[in-house]
Amino acid sequence: MARQRRNWHTNFVEYMNMIVNHPNYVGLPIERKNDGSYSWIATAKSDIGRRRIQWCEQKALELGMPLQPGVYADVMLAIHPTKEKVCQTCGRSMSLFYHYPNANFLKAINQQFHSYFTMNDHIRDIWNALLDNGISEDMIARFFITKGSLPISSEKMDQKNIIDALEYASRKGDKKCLGPGAMSNFPDRFDGFHTYNRCCRAKQDMGRSRENLRTYGKDRRAYEYWSDGNIHAADEFMHSTFFDGVSADHVGPISLGFVHDSHYLCAMSSSDNSTKRDRLQVHDIDTIFKIEKSTKVYPMSWYAKEIWEHIKANYKRNPEMVSVKYRDALKQNMANFMFVVGEIINNCPKFGVKFLVDAFLRKNLEGFKYTYSFDCEGNIIGTAPRHFTGRNANEFERYQKIAINSVKEYNDKNNRHLSQNLTDDEKRLLNNACQLVENDAFYAAKELLEKLMSNIQRRIICSLSC
Repeated sequence: MARQRRNWHTNFVEYMNMIVNHPNYVGLPIERKNDGSYSWIATAKSDIGRRRIQWCEQKALELGMPLQPGVYADVMLAIHPTKEKVCQTCGRSMSLFYHYPNANFLKAINQQFHSYFTMNDHIRDIWNALLDNGISEDMIARFFITKGSLPISSEKMDQKNIIDALEYASRKGDKKCLGPGAMSNFPDRFDGFHTYNRCCRAKQDMGRSRENLRTYGKDRRAYEYWSDGNIHAADEFMHSTFFDGVSADHVGPISLGFVHDSHYLCAMSSSDNSTKRDRLQVHDIDTIFKIEKSTKVYPMSWYAKEIWEHIKANYKRNPEMVSVKYRDALKQNMANFMFVVGEIINNCPKFGVKFLVDAFLRKNLEGFKYTYSFDCEGNIIGTAPRHFTGRNANEFERYQKIAINSVKEYNDKNNRHLSQNLTDDEKRLLNNACQLVENDAFYAAKELLEKLMSNIQRRIICSLSC
């Protein structure tokens, strides 16, 4: 079924024309369609997308910004002439700064002041409306300072200083009180921000619908729990005091097949972690390579090992391939692997789940038996038998259930950018493996699946050289 084209509000069309012709964007690539309108959208791996990235990185250097995760968002916000973006859908203009209350902060405001504000109300308008309702400025100020844990002295307790401090803390990841009127989306959008604003986000972004948002955590766990590594130790390290006030980032994104292991976790602000997502950069590979060399802990899960070895051997000679081609190769391989596992679950009703647990999950059981202590680099410096309670006694069983259910949810989502691309020969191998599973020939089935994933990886590696 063809995807229906969305109608763009006239205010947004005027906004596009203003941005494209503004001197701040001179040299940023954009094309015109046959009807004369602008091709506002371009994917990162397209020629236009790659040229936009080069332009933005050069602009970052001009502005004195280091080339690190989050720099594209910082550049596009810095050069935006009005700091207000018009919504493609409804035509409403909203701030690009973090000026709108997120769900928990909004709930706290409405409970404290018996109000009925929404997530689309500007925080300044909320403050002013509370004043109009008879709430003292001192009470409002102290509430915001307390909720945001803001280090503001009494002489600076005015509206502007407090809102600016809360906005900065939310934008840079220390707090989650406020969100932007439009999310960053460079280079896909010319101005660097999603075409729809916060006001229409739930309606327009299928991946951000309430139903899908409820499953995002499970979707991430699907990658996490099917990866190799000491996953229980990694979970403990992520929730340790080493990451108080910051986010635990996987140096190698587990959504690309990298392991979930404490050695490959590092501190990063929540905003930078969110911006990084599954991006892969040369300095990430440098870091992964150094960690692998010093710890002897392999960084990649078994089903992506051959692609990783190819990347490791070639990325120094081809650094321009890292952020797009190598990342896309790993992403496609993950989509194929999740499809393979999903087919075993669906087509092997008698033994499919048991086979998958025995072949690929049970090896992680040992890690659940202990509790760990770490140094700041994620090295395990202490191990003790774990104290089991009624709460965690069946944790390994819950782990299996989450892993299996997450595969189903991964393959059920209909708005993914990548789907499996198995060849006919690969599908025949998969069917043969399913038959072996249902015949209780688990050892032979595991060998055949390992061969299948090897064939898939070699085909993907071959495409990198074409």
